[in-house]
Amino acid sequence: MNELRDQSTTVEEQWKRGLRISCSRFIRQVLWHQPGVSSDWVETLPEQLASIAEHHAGFADEMFGDWKIVNRAIDYLATVHDGPWRGADWFKTSLDVLMELAVPNTGLDSDTAAFLPDLQRGINQALQTVPVDRNELKLSDEDVSHIMTLRGAGEQFGLVSDLFDVCEKISHGEPLDESDQWILKLASNAAPFTRVARKGN
Repeated sequence: MNELRDQSTTVEEQWKRGLRISCSRFIRQVLWHQPGVSSDWVETLPEQLASIAEHHAGFADEMFGDWKIVNRAIDYLATVHDGPWRGADWFKTSLDVLMELAVPNTGLDSDTAAFLPDLQRGINQALQTVPVDRNELKLSDEDVSHIMTLRGAGEQFGLVSDLFDVCEKISHGEPLDESDQWILKLASNAAPFTRVARKGN
């Protein structure tokens, strides 16, 4: 029991230290171009913002075992923040929204959930603007072999070809229509049966 408590304390110390570092980086990025910024601000604001972020880190670690989700959210806020410093209340509200999306803690009804595909589409499109290392685009011999196998399956079965079209849309950040959603539903329902059959073989 004491060992588990010690491990929990160690993790908590790690994310508290990590949050302070992220918040310091956030403040430096947001305030660097603003004239007349007090050095006291730069020193005291990170502690204030880290205390705001702490309860998110505990929940993210509990749910996904990854408190660094909060760090990444803070880095994202530093990028989208524009103009004069908007204050700790803006930071708290914005971080609350991001963390609710990244680590959901509220049940949704059908009307509220209707917004989620819009988020998915926007996220996919935003990912298309991220620079990609040329090395990541290279295909190995094994990659090519798998591609040819998939190509053969698509040529033989129209439904598989349709699924490839949906995957291509997702990869390019394009919106999915009702037909695409239907294909995904079929594929997701077929997946567990396929796994069982392959394990049996």
